[in-house]
Amino acid sequence: MSYADNIRYRPNGYGPKAVQIGTVPTGVVAEHFTADGHHYVTKLTLDTVFPAIAGGAALGVGKLVYTFPTGVHSLKVAGMNIAMTAADGNIDDDTPELSLGSVIVVGAVATMTTATWEDILTAQVAVCDGTAEVKTLVSATAGHIVNEAAGVKAVFLNVADTWAASGETALPVTGEIWLEWVKLSDV
Repeated sequence: MSYADNIRYRPNGYGPKAVQIGTVPTGVVAEHFTADGHHYVTKLTLDTVFPAIAGGAALGVGKLVYTFPTGVHSLKVAGMNIAMTAADGNIDDDTPELSLGSVIVVGAVATMTTATWEDILTAQVAVCDGTAEVKTLVSATAGHIVNEAAGVKAVFLNVADTWAASGETALPVTGEIWLEWVKLSDV
């Protein structure tokens, strides 16, 4: 079993819960586990909604799920267990790409064509019928991403596809995202 799998299945074994660090938007709850105040495992629990999906066209939409605190950090591993459930049932059979990126996906795109849309967790084929997409990966950038003090702190859950003709009024998202990271500096 990999270290990332151990994090997912035994988060309390990593260390005590830490105070809230970083920020989360409405619909996301963060829990932080740390052994020493520098090495963190952050569990993000999602119960949120992607924006409306226009039917019959390529479209990428994203949702902010976490903002890292100020300072320098190194992101080592990311994992997700995410289910999307089409509100109207019109896109249940669609198989969009689902990823974690430092930049939100936008525009008329059917796939993650920009590296920063999937630089935290590469695009995975998902479904919109409530089936969970479970994936754990070492970050796409040489085993880790070092984020300098002035760097991008945001983590976005992104989805893109050429959607079924009818579209959806909303795309609810539930599940968990796990981030293993190291705080290298406070400034």
